[in-house]
Amino acid sequence: MAGLIDRSRLREEELPGRPSHRHTNHRTKMKTYTLPVIGIMTLGAAAFANTTPSKASTGDVLLARDSFSPCQWLGDRFKWFNAERDHKNPYIQEFNVSLRMQYGMDWIDPNGEGRVMGEKEGNGRRFNDEWRRFRAGFNMKFLKNFKFNNVWNIGGMDGLESYNASENRWDTSDLTYSLYELNLEYKGGPITYAIGKIKPRITGEYRTSSSAILTIERSMLVNQLRSETNYGFQMNNSDKNDKIGWAAGIWLNGNGGTGTGSFNNRIEPAFNSQDNCFVTGTLSYDTSNDVFLKKSRLWLDYAHNFTKWGDDAQNKAYDTLHDYSFKTKYQGTGAKDVVALTWEGSQGNFSLMTEVMAGFNVIGMKAGAENVFGVTIMPSYKFTPNWEGVVRYQMAAGSNAVKWEKRYTQNSTYSGTSDCMQALYLGVNYYIFECNPNMAKIMAGIEYAHSNGTDASKKKGFTLSLIHISEPTRPY
Repeated sequence: MAGLIDRSRLREEELPGRPSHRHTNHRTKMKTYTLPVIGIMTLGAAAFANTTPSKASTGDVLLARDSFSPCQWLGDRFKWFNAERDHKNPYIQEFNVSLRMQYGMDWIDPNGEGRVMGEKEGNGRRFNDEWRRFRAGFNMKFLKNFKFNNVWNIGGMDGLESYNASENRWDTSDLTYSLYELNLEYKGGPITYAIGKIKPRITGEYRTSSSAILTIERSMLVNQLRSETNYGFQMNNSDKNDKIGWAAGIWLNGNGGTGTGSFNNRIEPAFNSQDNCFVTGTLSYDTSNDVFLKKSRLWLDYAHNFTKWGDDAQNKAYDTLHDYSFKTKYQGTGAKDVVALTWEGSQGNFSLMTEVMAGFNVIGMKAGAENVFGVTIMPSYKFTPNWEGVVRYQMAAGSNAVKWEKRYTQNSTYSGTSDCMQALYLGVNYYIFECNPNMAKIMAGIEYAHSNGTDASKKKGFTLSLIHISEPTRPY
């Protein structure tokens, strides 16, 4: 199947320099305490969610449950200061800390014999696990109209293992420290302004916080076309309930400094404008009660990139003069032009997200790749306040232009490029706390994907079984 990345043949310079926030360490073994810690935290959070004060009598159980909320108690631990709750303060209104810990495990079953990395050498491995995200930071509201956000990726935690073909071994990795967000917002009446390192929110799934997504991983084409968090300036309407919403922004393409090597992307904070910029624009319209679901909204996103990526002659000349490589420090969009039309709606316990998107003049792909198109349909239903079922169909197509998500497929020998991909995902989510579902949840899913394209083995398919654990987090 033409969809999986061959890590043994991949060269660093072939892909954009998006920071993976992990550093390969060939000698350190995977830590053995991660899974026990995850298990203890999960069971502890679940038990805590169902606790009542131990001294409550049988007749007072309902009253005790009403008077003590574990969810509220835990949430308050992250709200260090609140002017309404604590005491009036003309300067600082809120000070909150944030923590996002998401641990994931996955298992793959690629179609075909000998398609697992190291299998022919007797060292094959279909299983992988990692700390998918581990972030900490704080945000502060001050002088009534200002908000400061600062979030860091925390290093030193278990990352993925990748196969080293030359040594016939699996190399371990750790997450690396890097700055995720650092920005200042000002709410000037109907318009909110923001400047700093911000997440450009284009496409429906990428606009959704990683603590609130319904599937273990966002759709493949969303991950291909999105950018990393970048330094920029953004304006948007302040009230999310406006009938017509809008946003516009301008962002740099590079996060790294001017040194050499892709690891320079992770030297943070770092700021450069060597590879120009990209611009984004969003329009949204409230379609509630206008269509078949009670609450809904339609979004139109567009991004245009002015990157110098395709000008190899200019890049080489610039490298010589300034010791700077565009391709190892590129953090922008996955295509020079990105368009997405998203409709999201809900009624009662049912919700639906549909999205069509396109990338014109894709960036970071091999010769011959030009445009890519895709569609996502994702219905979900909450059976109880704690249990939710999710189904997702996704498709992406483009001649030699579909880039597979290597995080869950790097254990296979298949190529990282295909002409067309279709996948069906079935998942279930368990929310530990009812009052704030995304504070702590467990996600499990299985996905079957099929692709065809330029790989020597022609049409192939694979099944990808994923298990993901998200621990208590304070959304930011």
